[in-house]
Amino acid sequence: MKKSFLFIFTLFLGSVLMVSCGTKRVETQVPKEAPTEEPTPDQILHYTVKPHDTLWDIAGRSTMYGDSFQWPLIFKTNRDKIQDPDLIYPQQDFEIHKTISADEMKNARHLSSETGPYKKHAKPRAKLPIDYF
Repeated sequence: MKKSFLFIFTLFLGSVLMVSCGTKRVETQVPKEAPTEEPTPDQILHYTVKPHDTLWDIAGRSTMYGDSFQWPLIFKTNRDKIQDPDLIYPQQDFEIHKTISADEMKNARHLSSETGPYKKHAKPRAKLPIDYF
């Protein structure tokens, strides 16, 4: 009788625990993406192109991004002034946005590494080798 009672009690207790464990809800919060904000004037630098400058050199300057592979960011920001990233001219004034996300940096690095080697040309190319946008 004792063994039957213990057996039935164990079954009852086990079923209660299983039912109560199965109904527990665990709620997690998904972090919301930060709203994209327009850079404030103190987050925007201006750079005037000098003879023999390249986007690669400008991006690599410690006062800009400090990473030459970030040149697509300059190209994207100044798309209205740059038709071909290989062809920039002295006295052009570029905006350099200092506030960029990790995803933007990663994407710029990827685009930069996918860009083929420089081939000399004097006129802007009709079609760029990669869709930078």
